[in-house]
Amino acid sequence: MFIGTADDRYLRPHAFYQVHRITGKTVATASQEIIIASTKVLEIPLLPENNMSASIDCAGILKLRNSDIELRKGETDIGRKNTRVRLVFRVHIPQPSGKVLSLQTASIPVECSQRSAQELPQIEKYSINSCSVNGGHEMVVTGSNFLPESKIIFFEKGQGKCFPTVISEEQNKKHYLSFTLGRKDDFTNTKMESEVAV
Repeated sequence: MFIGTADDRYLRPHAFYQVHRITGKTVATASQEIIIASTKVLEIPLLPENNMSASIDCAGILKLRNSDIELRKGETDIGRKNTRVRLVFRVHIPQPSGKVLSLQTASIPVECSQRSAQELPQIEKYSINSCSVNGGHEMVVTGSNFLPESKIIFFEKGQGKCFPTVISEEQNKKHYLSFTLGRKDDFTNTKMESEVAV
């Protein structure tokens, strides 16, 4: 596991943030810090007795000093403007042929600036978590920092398909959004269950 960038460019180790090993009585997962190509990496064993899974309770995000990084030769990023990261997970799986298969995935962006995080929309709860694909149901999202131009976009995981919501101005307040769920045309004639992310 390591800390990666969250901008529009290709995923790479973050210059201003690094993973930090956490220890203590409440930490149940064993881990080890190593350096690979000047990037701090946290190694966590996946064992058969744990179903090859692990709880990530041993990792934190450490902010490095802007001045130390900005003076590095070839560094073009500015620390104060680059406060979003992704947690990057990479697993190496030995194959019967003797080769190793490596798989990698990254989290959604994490905002590491308290000032910026306070300004971002925060969702606390929503009124419904399922409805007909024909749409037409009203949903209320409660939270904070919603702007007049805030939008809710639903997308189907792994497919990149979006389906619309309709938000009128009088229903868009600082602490809640009320909107009508749109029709999901691709699946109107098919009974199905699908996980979506908001």
